[in-house]
Amino acid sequence: MSGLVVMKQMIIIFALIMAGFLLHKRRILSSAASKDMSALVLNLCSPALIISSMFSDLTSISRKNVGLVALIGILCFAFLIILGYALTKILRVPVSRREAYILMTVFGNLGFIGLPVASAVLGPKSMVYVIVFNFLFNVVIFTFGIMLVKKGVEGVEQSWTDIFSPGFIACILAFIIYWFNIKIPADLQSLVNYCGNACTLLSLLVIGMSLVGMNLGSVFKNKRLLLFTAIRFIAVPIALALLLKPFLPDYIMRASIVLMMSLPVANMPMMMAEQYGKETTTISEGIILSTVLSAATISLVFLFV
Repeated sequence: MSGLVVMKQMIIIFALIMAGFLLHKRRILSSAASKDMSALVLNLCSPALIISSMFSDLTSISRKNVGLVALIGILCFAFLIILGYALTKILRVPVSRREAYILMTVFGNLGFIGLPVASAVLGPKSMVYVIVFNFLFNVVIFTFGIMLVKKGVEGVEQSWTDIFSPGFIACILAFIIYWFNIKIPADLQSLVNYCGNACTLLSLLVIGMSLVGMNLGSVFKNKRLLLFTAIRFIAVPIALALLLKPFLPDYIMRASIVLMMSLPVANMPMMMAEQYGKETTTISEGIILSTVLSAATISLVFLFV
């Protein structure tokens, strides 16, 4: 798939984001609606999209390839953790903001944005690989992520059962369906498809709504954040694309991995930081900047896939 094709898809996605912005700006959709739509996406639509992606004919995707992507995914997350700490030194990030920069480096928006973008840009065959990365995301954020956010916070407890979110459970069910080639009744497929099809629209509208009230001017003047975005969301995924190209001839596999490494900053680290009383301004600005620029950055990266 050429970079131009990807750019066209990203423009459509960006248009949906702007639709959410305008609908909220004109008070057609309220803040309460944004909160409810987020809950709907996270707890129903996104898990349904994960499961419904397994209803396609995936016989051409070997278990060996899935295992290879899982291994690459583990290496990617390990690299991002190391990179996060390195960038705080390279960019001379103040001590009070170092945790935020590490979280922004490690955790891209694999679920809320990654699932609909992969479905739109690469098609259903990419979803097996996307689910692998979402599975790893959940494991890492509820281990390393929680450890980092809770650092220095007194009287806070976190249960290991928190990892079992609806999205994580959906990943497990999807793997079972794929691995054992389970046939799902047509009526049940239709039900799940109806829920999953709403994921792309609702998730992108919510992202657009979140931009209302934000001071985009000050965000775009933050030189450290701009340099961070260029390194993390352009240089790193392009380097990965060039590295994988000689070793992974399968385009969908290669593109899925690169896409997962190109996605903007995730919302969950901000919500965790807010929950534990940590500074959230830096992560909020990172989410805004990387999301607004994502149509351009992802399109640029895909010129090298």
